[in-house]
Amino acid sequence: MSDLQTITANGRTLAIIGKRAQVDGIKFITKPQDPFQVGIMERPKGYKVEPHRHPDRPITVTSVSEFFYIESGRVQLTVFDDAWNEVAKEEIGAGDFALIFSGGHSVEFLEDTRMHEVKQGPYPGENASKEFLRAIA
Repeated sequence: MSDLQTITANGRTLAIIGKRAQVDGIKFITKPQDPFQVGIMERPKGYKVEPHRHPDRPITVTSVSEFFYIESGRVQLTVFDDAWNEVAKEEIGAGDFALIFSGGHSVEFLEDTRMHEVKQGPYPGENASKEFLRAIA
């Protein structure tokens, strides 16, 4: 899928950014071994996903991934590696998404924006959920 940009540093995937990604059917942008699975699905009217469920299975999660989808507006996403070096700066807008696997990031809202955020839970509370650059430096 040519409308995907993978941001890497030191041999690790930090983020994947998709600009109005289009697919025919379903396309998972993540690898099967990635800790967070994201796919894009486009189906015609009348297509039906048969009733199903996903069986419980033990999963060990050692990192928190985040998925941002911009419904409207524009933001500037800055991606940092684990040493807080800036690796990429990308503007994303309506219809675009970003999947953050590791490292750090910041989001600057360039205009009024409606953005969806999805990440692993449970939520440990504000004090335990983030590590800020200013606290590290």
